[in-house]
Amino acid sequence: MKINVKENQLEDIEGLFPEYPYVLHHVELDHTLVPWHWHEELEFDYVISGTLKLGTADRSLIFHGGEAFFINSNVLCTMTGEEGCVVDSHLFHSVLLSGHFKSVYETRYVDPVLQNRKTEVLEIRGKTKRQKEIINKLKKTALLQKQENTELQTRNLLSEIWLLLLEEIQSLEQPAAYESAVNQERIMAMLSFIRQNYQKKLTLEAIARSASVSKRECMRCFQRCIRKTPFEYLLDYRIDQAKKLLRTTDLSIVDTGLRTGFYGGAYFGKVFKRSCGITPGQYRKQYGRGKGPGSI
Repeated sequence: MKINVKENQLEDIEGLFPEYPYVLHHVELDHTLVPWHWHEELEFDYVISGTLKLGTADRSLIFHGGEAFFINSNVLCTMTGEEGCVVDSHLFHSVLLSGHFKSVYETRYVDPVLQNRKTEVLEIRGKTKRQKEIINKLKKTALLQKQENTELQTRNLLSEIWLLLLEEIQSLEQPAAYESAVNQERIMAMLSFIRQNYQKKLTLEAIARSASVSKRECMRCFQRCIRKTPFEYLLDYRIDQAKKLLRTTDLSIVDTGLRTGFYGGAYFGKVFKRSCGITPGQYRKQYGRGKGPGSI
């Protein structure tokens, strides 16, 4: 399973179709970084084994095997799996539960969650009877996908999980959401700008201007939201794009560097080795043309 992230961090979810907007991704995240992304679809993740680190614009959470979490629509996030991390991700569009526009299902049950920006991520640790019930139903839903013609049963189970989610949200005291929403809006604008312009020479002023903030606020926003400076993120993104070209093309090392914003082959080689532990040529020899792991 590949994670396809567009220039604006919007993920194009593999296997999700309008006629049946649900998909289960059984993912091995062993030492894998899922880049910053967001999607309109809702997401329930159950950690089968190992440890998963989840980051959002203002939170950093760790989940272990047997725990789960909910990610609301349009939430910017990243994930890192440690050794032995295996996850079942249930992804579905809200229309699966809400039905037609302005139906009672949408207005009474679905919209209160989608419009509640206090509930960007909900931890489901299995510490209460209700949380255990959610986890059990997520596991049951995953098992159901091994059978054929289970679309209606799947929707029924997701509806049951959703009702439990509503109860869980109502039982919790949620922090103020305004600052979190502002942070996310700003960081999404700046990450999108970097992805669209990473091949050019970028300045802190230009990055800040993309979100209509000062250079100082730009630095604060990056450190607060993704725990990196703008230029650390830019460098990491350039390295990721260079890896992709080294794996999939026959471009020279110098041209690969130039296409990904590194002006000078020697500088590109130095930065790449510092980041990856090997030279670009060694990376291509090891992973080029399908020799290595699939891209995320």
